[in-house]
Amino acid sequence: MIIGIDATRANKPQKTGVEWYSYFLLREMVKLDRQITFRLYFNTPPEEGLQNLGPNVEYRQLRWPFKYLWTQLRLSAEMLINSPDVLFIPAQIIPIIHAQKTVTTMHDVAYEVYQDDLSWKSRAYLRLAAKWAKKYCAKIITVSNFSQQEIIKYYEIPAEKIQVTYLGLSNREKIPPLPATKENYLIYVGRLESKKNISQLIRVFQAIRQTDWGKEIKLHLVGYPSRGWDEAEELIKTFGLELAVIQHGWVSEEEKYRLIAQAQAYLHLAKYEGFGFGPIEAMACGTPVIINNAASLPEICGQAAVLVDANNIDQVVKAVHNLYNNTNLRQELIEQGLIHSKEFIWAKTAQQTLNILKTV
Repeated sequence: MIIGIDATRANKPQKTGVEWYSYFLLREMVKLDRQITFRLYFNTPPEEGLQNLGPNVEYRQLRWPFKYLWTQLRLSAEMLINSPDVLFIPAQIIPIIHAQKTVTTMHDVAYEVYQDDLSWKSRAYLRLAAKWAKKYCAKIITVSNFSQQEIIKYYEIPAEKIQVTYLGLSNREKIPPLPATKENYLIYVGRLESKKNISQLIRVFQAIRQTDWGKEIKLHLVGYPSRGWDEAEELIKTFGLELAVIQHGWVSEEEKYRLIAQAQAYLHLAKYEGFGFGPIEAMACGTPVIINNAASLPEICGQAAVLVDANNIDQVVKAVHNLYNNTNLRQELIEQGLIHSKEFIWAKTAQQTLNILKTV
């Protein structure tokens, strides 16, 4: 049996959610059944972590001189000439010509809910990809029960065609020991964009800074600016928070975990998440988590996080104040988070995914 996998996302040099999903899922899955040949498709030479994965792994670098349409033209050509038994696409966009048995992962349909967060071209492309998945894929994988219901809602895909596999915690070995003391800052990790409610996070932080107890607190932002960041940046200037909001951009995994571990609390006020890596990473680092009571976040975080209404600034400020002043609450959340984060293992995700691919 030959399983073909689009490895282009896994091979991105600077990874966020979907890229880490592709990377760790691929690395773990090839270990599980040495009788299966895993054929990996790249558009650039594979990075070190994707090389020499075992005797049952084939590498196909499909060269393409253009910036766009590698999937739709170059990978399609490969499918026409030499198709695998099953084709797995970890990031929704299946090629026009594909294997008879094709499986894809739809992480979420945020582009349907928050349409202003993407260009009309991107929305149209993702909608077309979802319709192709509905028509041509043997199975669709998604990352939470919330996302499954959203896909059903917007595309009327039968529930039995959609399988849920929770994700794992990336680079667990790089998490530092619990620090003896925390530094006086809050942290958020992820894209700095409208969907993540980044402007509301700045408004919440400004309200915290106006209190007697929050005047010296800082806010660390780890991630790339994206659509909607302009509004947040303007708020930072308007509120005079230039020295209180520390922007790190993209950082290494070691630095990311170090910053999370040293924070007093992790704030995740996103309006929409298909899964949400950040809160789980914070829990694994021993940092208390406050999340918006929206989308998949309550499902993924369970009882190990404080739930708030992100639209209610006073409520969020009160939650942060409680974490700063209630030692028992902090310790309880730290302990629950450490336990809860251990449930998210890439080996488990890989086994569930491989079972789906074998079934089709």
